[in-house]
Amino acid sequence: MSGDRLLLELFHDEDGDGTAELQVSVRSGAFSGQSSANFGLEQLRAFASALTAFPLGEEARRGLVGGTWSFHEADKTYKLHQVFVAISAYPINTRGSLGVQARLATRTDRAERPESANTVAVEIKTTYSALARFSEQFALLLNGRAQEAVLLTDETT
Repeated sequence: MSGDRLLLELFHDEDGDGTAELQVSVRSGAFSGQSSANFGLEQLRAFASALTAFPLGEEARRGLVGGTWSFHEADKTYKLHQVFVAISAYPINTRGSLGVQARLATRTDRAERPESANTVAVEIKTTYSALARFSEQFALLLNGRAQEAVLLTDETT
């Protein structure tokens, strides 16, 4: 559908610790949403690179997941407490059509019920050529040479 898109914007952390806030907005038909999460720049670069693979590999399918993390004393590990941004890419047929799913959620206070978060999950149907253009824009965004990266649907899907 015309107007369907995934838009990324990046805001580097001013303390230079190698992280940045990734702001994501998505629209598909009547569904839309926006959210943001902090990511390591190397994690973002690895995902942008994974989007260039043909065929798409496991790293693109796993995608990016960001939100708030909690330390669990029992096993001394950090676990994702709330997901704000999740993006993944995957084949949807044998003719080269791809899906890019964005799952976004609003932030909630720890005192709030988890069910009070607003969420959206949208799939953008695209192709390898459109995903390659998006990945190139994403790399430019990560290097500070672009203000946004936009994935549009490819009308051939």
